[in-house]
Amino acid sequence: MVTSTQCPNCGGMLVFDVDSQNLICTHCSSIINIENDKKKLEKKLLNESSSISLSETEYTAYLCNTCGREHVTNTDTELLHCPSCGDANLTKTNKIDYIPDGIETFKINKQSALNKLKAWLSRQKFAPNNLKKQAKNDTLMGVYIPTYVYDFNTTSHYSGVGIKSYRRRNGNVSYTRQYFNKTKFDKFVDYMDSATPSISSSKLRGLGHFSTSNLLAYRPEYLYGLFGEAVKVNLQDSEKNVRRDVSNDISRNIQNSLGFDRIENFNCNTRFSDMKYAYVYLPIYKGTYKYNSKTYNYYVNGENGRVTGSAPKSKWKMFFTFLGIAAVIGGIIYLIARFG
Repeated sequence: MVTSTQCPNCGGMLVFDVDSQNLICTHCSSIINIENDKKKLEKKLLNESSSISLSETEYTAYLCNTCGREHVTNTDTELLHCPSCGDANLTKTNKIDYIPDGIETFKINKQSALNKLKAWLSRQKFAPNNLKKQAKNDTLMGVYIPTYVYDFNTTSHYSGVGIKSYRRRNGNVSYTRQYFNKTKFDKFVDYMDSATPSISSSKLRGLGHFSTSNLLAYRPEYLYGLFGEAVKVNLQDSEKNVRRDVSNDISRNIQNSLGFDRIENFNCNTRFSDMKYAYVYLPIYKGTYKYNSKTYNYYVNGENGRVTGSAPKSKWKMFFTFLGIAAVIGGIIYLIARFG
């Protein structure tokens, strides 16, 4: 078991190496195995007394005085810029933080993530010319995002009146009404809810698949040289959010699947059972871009390279693009009027 952040061969600093999935010395490049039986995470049954665990040791914490985000690490790695807003207005302290039950380690390295980001940025319409140039290694940072993952069964009882319209041969429109009263059984697996306001749950899920069914049990070595964002959403609030969002999704999906033109008096009651949870770290590369005093964030899935986020639009590029389109349309109208 690795008990120190120092290399046993030269005393250099050990950091987690994405390519080998072990530790590497930043000085002599020695690879130090993380002695782990690759124990998989087992989710726990959720009840009123459920909670997440505090660490037995202190972490180094960096609080951004600009955006209020807090990041933790258990190494001597210095955080120079906030991954959430890009500012350097940071306060360094030591604190006892909540530790995750499990972790999905980074599977793609920083350069691969940067290439994915540049390709994504190049497809953003009306983006400022220097946006892609700003995507450099020093603007992209690997951060573990605190996340709650859930397994549960649902039973949804729904009823209402479905209405369909059809046109008769004489041109009149008639309607049919059909009352329905049914029960739908379903199972949701690996539903994710962000435990930090720095990235919404919808954006987190928009990053695509994370292997949350095969998470590793957490070990501090996986955080060497990296940062984890501090949890800011408690478990009980997350559970409420998930129940609400899933219930709304089920209601919406059921209505869309019924095939009626419209539905009246629709009612859907969803019950949850066998609800299990875990508090975990998911790997994301975060980048920021400032344009006209506004900060834009983009995210790269540290497992599969999928990108999401927001990019600014240059008003000048939009103006000249629309001006060019207007000129072309005006030219066509002129030619039609002159020679048509």
